[in-house]
Amino acid sequence: MEKEYLSGLSLHLVTVALSLALFMAQMESSIVSTSLIAITNELQGFDKSSWILTAYLLTYTGFVIIWAKLSDIVGRKPPILVAMCLFVVFSGACGGARTLIQLIMFRCIQGLGGSGIFSLGVVIIFEMVPPRKLPDYTALMAVVLTCSVTFGPLLGGIINNHTTWRWIFYINIPTGVVSLLLLIFILPAKLPGQSELLRSRPDSLDAPLLKTFQRIDFFGALLLLGASTLLVTAFQQAAVGVSFSSAKVVPLLVISGLMWIGFVIWQWFITTRRQNPEPVFPWRFLASRIVMGMTLNSFCAGALLVVCTIQIPQRYQTVNGDSAFAASTRLIAFSLVVPVGAMIGALLVGKTKIPPIFLVAAGGLLEIGGAVGLFMEPTENLIKGWEYGCQVLAAVGIGSINSILLLMIPYVVQERDVAVGTATMAQARVLGGVLVLAIVVSIMNRSIRSDLLQVLSLGEVEALLQTTDVIKSFSAEVQAQVGAIFGKGYNLQMKIVIGFAVAQIPATAMMWTKKPVMVTK
Repeated sequence: MEKEYLSGLSLHLVTVALSLALFMAQMESSIVSTSLIAITNELQGFDKSSWILTAYLLTYTGFVIIWAKLSDIVGRKPPILVAMCLFVVFSGACGGARTLIQLIMFRCIQGLGGSGIFSLGVVIIFEMVPPRKLPDYTALMAVVLTCSVTFGPLLGGIINNHTTWRWIFYINIPTGVVSLLLLIFILPAKLPGQSELLRSRPDSLDAPLLKTFQRIDFFGALLLLGASTLLVTAFQQAAVGVSFSSAKVVPLLVISGLMWIGFVIWQWFITTRRQNPEPVFPWRFLASRIVMGMTLNSFCAGALLVVCTIQIPQRYQTVNGDSAFAASTRLIAFSLVVPVGAMIGALLVGKTKIPPIFLVAAGGLLEIGGAVGLFMEPTENLIKGWEYGCQVLAAVGIGSINSILLLMIPYVVQERDVAVGTATMAQARVLGGVLVLAIVVSIMNRSIRSDLLQVLSLGEVEALLQTTDVIKSFSAEVQAQVGAIFGKGYNLQMKIVIGFAVAQIPATAMMWTKKPVMVTK
């Protein structure tokens, strides 16, 4: 029996709703980048500013696969509606936060909702259109997702320039309500392209609650979330000056390592020895060299995307003295080209006979070239034109790799694993971003703290790490010295990122087969 896919007005309205929802959820991972200075100037805590982003990305990362697996059991529609409600409500709560701790807590729950939107939104796109349209819709989704990340800083800068930073959160409420209403009334309970295994299950949507929950891998989900959270928290502790050898960091690293090992063992056990619960990360993924190579590529590309998107505007504000809006405009080259790269990558895979692995390798080389150039930026208050060219190189590589990996998923995993496979790539990309951001921030903060003590008193350094507004109170000579120290710190961050870009070479080699994977319509 031929499947009746969505078409006409219903298809267009669902596409609009999902695009808006995905745009908002993904944008929250970057829109704060040009607002961190303004937020911490009001709420205090510049040295803890990365927590504003990390709090969102931790739950965003930790629940991507969990949402996907839950939707495999209860269907796609109920979870995405719940996720959107969480996202909209706690966007409002973030806007109303009165302390940094409140904001961080609300961002965690906002990230939980955003995680569900991202995980399920992409899967629904795969399942609501026939295979022949997948390249076109993948290109559309890739453009939406990359535009949301890269235009987030610009929108944040505009908002900061004209009103309070709180509107970077309030803006999600009206668009979220529109998307929610469209999905409630138009999105079908069961999608045409949904796995036949899932569609045929009599207990998928109508089973007793206990039987349904028995199929959810709560223990695996807990291990995954705990391992990710503790690892990132350890680096965040180091970012605020805590020694890596202290009792506040070492236990976090040790327990995180044990939880990662436990997670792998548990996934092997329930995949090979039991029918229930259904694993959140099937062992067959770990046994697939291609899938693991794609996962590592996604991790490294996510690292470069997040670090560039967050740290480049912040560099222009602290080193060059730009306003939030001016700093965001200097990221336009990067912002414009990432979605273009995503579209080009998806279209090349869909319209040509070039094996995706070759395009991924080319994207990796572009990322390396861009990262090396950004590492060589001047540390003084000086901006060179070639910096924008380096942003373009990195952007094309990032955009193309992300879209190509997304498009490859249905061709390298079993039909029943498309949702979890999609979520795995997303989780790897976000985890790469949040973990590497925590690493580079912790290393930079430790580096600049010792250098700043050479030109400032301890009290001045502590005040500066609470709010960068303090820089304005220094003499012109000291301002130049402080700016150069920050510039050196940001260059150190890019030096670390180069390593992750280079790591994509062996990751891509893992994807090689005698007969390369091809994407066909």
